[in-house]
Amino acid sequence: MDIKPQIAVRADIATPETASYLFALAERLNLPLIDAPDQRFSHVLTYRNSRLELDSQEGSATASLTVDFLSGPANYRFRHDRRINQPLARAAGIKRGYRPAVLDGTAGFGEDGFVLATLGCRVMMIERSAVIWALLADGISRARKNEEVRQIFDQRVTLKLADTIDYLNFSESSYDTVYLDPMYPSRPKSPLNKLKMRLLRELVGDDYDCSELLTAALDKARRRVAVKRPAKAGPLDQRTPSYTVTAKSSRYDVYLTPYL
Repeated sequence: MDIKPQIAVRADIATPETASYLFALAERLNLPLIDAPDQRFSHVLTYRNSRLELDSQEGSATASLTVDFLSGPANYRFRHDRRINQPLARAAGIKRGYRPAVLDGTAGFGEDGFVLATLGCRVMMIERSAVIWALLADGISRARKNEEVRQIFDQRVTLKLADTIDYLNFSESSYDTVYLDPMYPSRPKSPLNKLKMRLLRELVGDDYDCSELLTAALDKARRRVAVKRPAKAGPLDQRTPSYTVTAKSSRYDVYLTPYL
């Protein structure tokens, strides 16, 4: 995996119990391990407040990012919004009595994949940024401490660190639905200016291989490919979808593969 050189793992504030975890993480991600603040690194992974956090230095301020399924929007949707007629569910192909097997090819912070899993889908989450994967894996590990949420992850979610294009091209597994939410160029007042999305962009940049990703998804999906897009953006790779599902500030372009 291509990890930016300004990222490091910091172990000086960890407890003895978590120090070995951070040592192993630095080795797996091929990142430098530091034991004190170091101005050479703009982003630092460390273990604080019983969770893995990514610190980003912005001028004199430090912003911290973590993945949490037990609070915030992800948990709220789990507790209060399990409608199968919500836009994401409709785009993925969920119907009464039917739950597709889903490959989430751009897992990111796992929020959409988690929603689909709470609605009953088996979801393979794939993330190619090793740093984002590490944050997501830690969030899932902590979520398993809650019995109700643990059952969802244990029974329906698999997380894999991989390049989705390679996985789709060479894996023998197949999925009813391939879901894609590629990074798109930021605009003023867009959601990408929020902390999570801004840090995600800093780590992974734009997805310049979207065309190749869509091609691989269309070749592999048994029933459909669902692509999340900004409301006013054109279709990915200028390919006309079979139909579109609209949401508040975005839409889902759905490609029905048996009919393409």
